[in-house]
Amino acid sequence: MNDSDTNTVQAGDKASLYYEIANLVMRVLLPPTVNPDKVLPSFRPFLRDTDAGQLVSTVKVNFTALDEDITATKLLSEESLVWGDHFQFRESETYYYTILRAGHGESEWKMRSSKDFSTNEVYAVEQEIHSTTVLAWLLMVTFAQAALPYDTVLIHASVVERAGQGFAFLGKSGTGKSTHSRLWLTNLPDFQLLNDDNPALRIANDNTVWIYGTPWSGKTPCYRDLGVRLQAVVRLTQAKENSFHWKKGKEALITMLPSGSALRWNSGLFAAMTSIFQRVQDRVAVGHLNCLPNAEAAETCYTAIERKQKN
Repeated sequence: MNDSDTNTVQAGDKASLYYEIANLVMRVLLPPTVNPDKVLPSFRPFLRDTDAGQLVSTVKVNFTALDEDITATKLLSEESLVWGDHFQFRESETYYYTILRAGHGESEWKMRSSKDFSTNEVYAVEQEIHSTTVLAWLLMVTFAQAALPYDTVLIHASVVERAGQGFAFLGKSGTGKSTHSRLWLTNLPDFQLLNDDNPALRIANDNTVWIYGTPWSGKTPCYRDLGVRLQAVVRLTQAKENSFHWKKGKEALITMLPSGSALRWNSGLFAAMTSIFQRVQDRVAVGHLNCLPNAEAAETCYTAIERKQKN
């Protein structure tokens, strides 16, 4: 028996696994032929022995076909930065449908989700299950939406931490978020990377704001089961010189909003995300850094935050 067997519960013909991310639990039911450590290696630090905790989403993985004609459903999107033109997102009165093809594969992966993403069924391509990251990506889509009613939002950001304090860097793809994090790690003492692509931001019951590592960290293998108090959120823009400005109120909300993961077609989920960011900007410093990819940029940003904390 290996370590993962001790954290696996049989549910009929499925292996039921519980992953806790940002203090929220996702239940994943896998076919018994699937090795979770090979299919979801980045999830291993988040695996739990039981379902204790707040269950927000269940995902059942099948190797059968979706026995439903979805051609008449409403097409919401054919755009994906990850999957290119091998992607569709559809909607019926009852469900959302995510359809994609991995790489040059001919077969389609499909996921049918309830409107709140609390229950999901993945119709996977068996011969691709151990060779692609499709399942991990679908779980990210599911968690990002299912977590929103629980004051938790996945954000597209790179995050560094030190001594229980977190600092999140936002920006469009290619802006240099990962580069800026590396500049902090290289030029400022004792900082570590928490997550490099999709951390989870959560407002706790006492209204403090926390940021957590997740199984999704882009191209950087950084999967830390750790939450720290969020001290500052900084949007980055490439520029010819380094300069820092604080944002407040509506400007702070606009600074954060583009980096949140919520379906714009679902008014309830989008409103939940907006509400989270509105509350965050009341409790966490929000800034904007025009920057070069150099050590001075990290020092400029850090100095501004340090002065803010002292005031």
